[in-house]
Amino acid sequence: MVESLYSTISCKDSDRLLVDFVPCDFVVAMISRSLRSGLAAIALTGLGTMTYGEETVPGDAQPKINFEDHIKPIFRQHCLNCHNQSEAKGGLALDSMAALMSGGGSGEIVYDGDAQGSRLWQLIAHEDTPVMPPGQDKIPEEQIKLVAAWIQGGMLENSGSKAKKKKANAMAFVSTGSGKPDGPPPMPEVIPQAVPVVTERAAAIPAIAASPWAPLVAIAGQRQIVLYHGESGELLGILPFPEGIAQSLRFSRDGSYLIAGGGEHSALGIAAIFNIKTGERIAEVGDEYDVAFDADVNDTMTKVALGGPQKMLRIYSTADGEKLFDIKKHTDWIYAVAFSPDGVLIASGDRSAGLVVWESATGQPYLDLTEHKGAINDIAWRDDSNVFASASDDGSIKLWDIVSGKSIKTINAHTGGVTSVAFDHQGRLVSAGKDKKFKLWDANGNLVREFPAMGEQVLTVAISHDGSRIIAGDWNGEVRMVQSEKPEASLSLAANPPPAAERLKVQVEKLAAIEPDFQKSLAQSNDLAGKLSEAVKQHQALVAQRDQKNAAAKAAEDAATALVAKADAAAGEIQKLTSSTRDMHDLVIAARLASLETTESQTLVADRESALAESLSKAAQLRRDQIARRAESLVKREESKKMVAEVAAMKEQIAKAESAVAAAKSAAEAFAPEHAKVVSAKASIEKLVEQLRAAAVE
Repeated sequence: MVESLYSTISCKDSDRLLVDFVPCDFVVAMISRSLRSGLAAIALTGLGTMTYGEETVPGDAQPKINFEDHIKPIFRQHCLNCHNQSEAKGGLALDSMAALMSGGGSGEIVYDGDAQGSRLWQLIAHEDTPVMPPGQDKIPEEQIKLVAAWIQGGMLENSGSKAKKKKANAMAFVSTGSGKPDGPPPMPEVIPQAVPVVTERAAAIPAIAASPWAPLVAIAGQRQIVLYHGESGELLGILPFPEGIAQSLRFSRDGSYLIAGGGEHSALGIAAIFNIKTGERIAEVGDEYDVAFDADVNDTMTKVALGGPQKMLRIYSTADGEKLFDIKKHTDWIYAVAFSPDGVLIASGDRSAGLVVWESATGQPYLDLTEHKGAINDIAWRDDSNVFASASDDGSIKLWDIVSGKSIKTINAHTGGVTSVAFDHQGRLVSAGKDKKFKLWDANGNLVREFPAMGEQVLTVAISHDGSRIIAGDWNGEVRMVQSEKPEASLSLAANPPPAAERLKVQVEKLAAIEPDFQKSLAQSNDLAGKLSEAVKQHQALVAQRDQKNAAAKAAEDAATALVAKADAAAGEIQKLTSSTRDMHDLVIAARLASLETTESQTLVADRESALAESLSKAAQLRRDQIARRAESLVKREESKKMVAEVAAMKEQIAKAESAVAAAKSAAEAFAPEHAKVVSAKASIEKLVEQLRAAAVE
């Protein structure tokens, strides 16, 4: 870049008329920096902050971009002939900061911190009409960037001005997880498979929705809504919509229900609510004389909002289908309707750029937003209900702060118009446009990725519950599901799938193809289960043997203890007998020494000798028993020691058996998910085959 901040500039006296309002040293420094850094010195990135190269102005701090020194000179060169306080065309004067901030006949033209959303920048950048300066080429690009950087930097009036203190960042976002169901998220279980309408070629795709919590995608087709698995692309079922074409699809906050708004042009408009698990149509509201372009249900599933060509936003009760009230502010067809996630507000947009936020309980207006210049094609709320996005034919997406009622970010997203927009749980956005493109934006509105263009205008876009996939549909009827991190990884989904009989043939072939894998997996699973069972049996046998030996050791020890106790008890009795025997012996001796002449004396001796003999015999037996018991107790203790030793010897064997069980269990558990996947795949195909057979007969 060899041009200056202005179209032609130097410090020669002949150029004083052009540059006398700019410090010459500053101009030289800016030109020098531009040449050194390739105009990286003045760049608008992301939200657009003004940055300079690493070098600084010699001997001075970097100058602040301000109105008097930098912006007014640009206006003087290009704008002030028509827009000054003496001759303010369109009610707009640009020759003073105060006049600029007052705006023109159509309102404010600059928004602090939002260059792309500022009318001034849009006109000088030729992003909107009437372009400025009128009938001329754009002003130099570096001047446009300088104006943008000034707006982003706080719109300072002069070098002594300070940027206003930043307000709380409405773009800041933390997902609330509101609406997340307890337990597994709802997925189709028993869904119809019959195809109401079979066409040779696909029609335009008016609506796509992704479940907020499950891998599930709904696509609007002709007289039907097709449900696909959001990862594998498997067709899960078809919901009949005999009223015509669903122009809008939205899931309930917990993902249990699908709300479809549509019908037939100039004939019928309704909203229908389907149970995701069963496919049952549980509610239907509206009986319009023209198609419904959009419909949504509130967080408690009690109210449905409906918009269309009738120019009235209609609120119905889901309990009985009765209309609760009409909202009549719109002057053109209503294209977009959306409840806030907390159910407090409703936003609606029309074909003439009308964008209004209402109190859902009363229908009273809350905000009237007038910044868009083209039809409002879609509306999406962020999870926290504090911000919503509007997609417009003017090519922009605007993010609106509900508290302040102002646009906090303008994204010039798609040339020709933005047709669709959606948030994910991280606050990121996906958008689709008439430029045949769809894009991913981060939570601050910065472009993350632009995906390969489709064949025609992209009419609708959705992002999966986990943000991993983006699904887009175009005017030609193509539906493309891509991985958000790998755009080259994509699947094609059909809004009008083949008849049940054709799909049955395909699924039967898939079932036959998966059978060898299933049998192989089953055999491996059974083998691993058998090895685990055998290892468990061996371990259990060893443990039982160990326990048996422990019990025997304890029994032997207990027996030894009992024998010793009995032997100890016998010792006391023997002691008593010994003492009494001594006395008896003395009596025998005494009797023998007495006269034995009489029979009585002889009998006495005999009796005492007999008693002594009996006592001695009893003592002798007790001694023998005591000896035997002590000997037996020693034997029992030896048996116990032997068993204990055998148990100790089994520890290593049991440890090896335990390791074998653990290894077998680990192998079985490691293979279980793989086997379960094969089993699940087969069961899923079998279930689908059963459903398709029933549908093919119908």
